Amino acid sequence: MSSPPAPKPVADRWSAGLLGGLFVAATVILDLLFYDIFTADQHFFALLWIGVFALFFSLGCYLAESFSRRPVVQRALAWGYFGMGFAVLFLAVALAPSYAAVTQVLQLFGLLLLVIALIVAVALIAWRGRALRATANREVPKAAWRVEPATSAFSYSTANAPSVPEASPPTPPPPRSP
Repeated sequence: MSSPPAPKPVADRWSAGLLGGLFVAATVILDLLFYDIFTADQHFFALLWIGVFALFFSLGCYLAESFSRRPVVQRALAWGYFGMGFAVLFLAVALAPSYAAVTQVLQLFGLLLLVIALIVAVALIAWRGRALRATANREVPKAAWRVEPATSAFSYSTANAPSVPEASPPTPPPPRSP
């Protein structure tokens, strides 16, 4: 008689898509809000805010990866917002003189700050990637160990194998005086 099949975990297929849709909807509403709040001569500042909030949404999507077992949607949105945020910020700062919003010194200072922020972000991404690779490398021996057949305590080789190295017996304590 065979044993019944093991139950499989139930897949949750809608939460990642719903979470991704909510992030995209929030982005669209926020971008429209910025363009409605700022007048035509202040669209430079609207672009700056859109870029900053895209980076915050990138961080939010990255943190939202923990809510799913297969966070493909959250990871894609995190990378998309990351790219969008830095692209909008770099373009807004690079095109700042056409808006007559800042001087050339402020423009170069803004570009310097953006390059430093990008360096920090890329360093953190590399650090995280290294940590993920280290975890994957640690899982390889574990997976191989799980596949091996379990040794029996009743087998001859296990029973005769010393588990503790031989050592001299402990010395007895000195006798007590009466």
